[in-house]
Amino acid sequence: MRSAADAAPSFLYLPALRTLGARFTLEDEEARYLARVVRAREGEQVTASDGAGLVATLRIEQLKPALVLALDSSREHPRPSPARVLCGAPEGERGDWLVEKLAELGVTDLQPIDTERERWPSGREARWERLAVAALRQSRSAWRMAIHPATGLSEAVAAAREPVRWLADPDGEPAAGLLAGTAGPSAAAIGPAPGFSEPERKALRGSGFTPVRLAARRLRTETAALAVATLWAAQRSAAGDEPAGREP
Repeated sequence: MRSAADAAPSFLYLPALRTLGARFTLEDEEARYLARVVRAREGEQVTASDGAGLVATLRIEQLKPALVLALDSSREHPRPSPARVLCGAPEGERGDWLVEKLAELGVTDLQPIDTERERWPSGREARWERLAVAALRQSRSAWRMAIHPATGLSEAVAAAREPVRWLADPDGEPAAGLLAGTAGPSAAAIGPAPGFSEPERKALRGSGFTPVRLAARRLRTETAALAVATLWAAQRSAAGDEPAGREP
């Protein structure tokens, strides 16, 4: 059985990676993660991403008294095709789970939306950012999911420029027949726990959001968002998307 350290991905999030040079000292949270969670050793290689397309292979030159890394190689990964989720608030603290799983599945933008029936709680933003970073490590992604401030539905729709637009709806068309276009820029609107109001549903349909049935039965907000992200991820993988890196 693997230990927790063996299971931890040796994949770092270094937003300043482009400016760190060929040899640098690692500090703060990522240094603690590498030393205490991954339990890496001198001479080992690790992978790092800046969350904006750059992925590097680094070698551990020194662990103590300071953790020193050297650059072995790097590669730029193109920005993925937009995959935007406009999402109403789920029940309780289910939003934390939602953020983590959407980021792991390659959603590029999460846009929380405040609706007539439900608003997102404030004060969770810092935690969501940490969860997005944890998901980047787990999924070994070159790009970090962007989490936008909560906004109203009309503002969120106006900012969504993706041509493929889904509205999660148990009475909509089956998703299987609409997957062909989702390897390109796509957006999906997911209602809050109480659901969209009828005026909101009408506004979304009027803005080009096609009602799509994701399962045989009605889903919770976070389940519907996960279903959309899973369908998109499978379609994009089949179209040739590749992971940013593998365990060294």
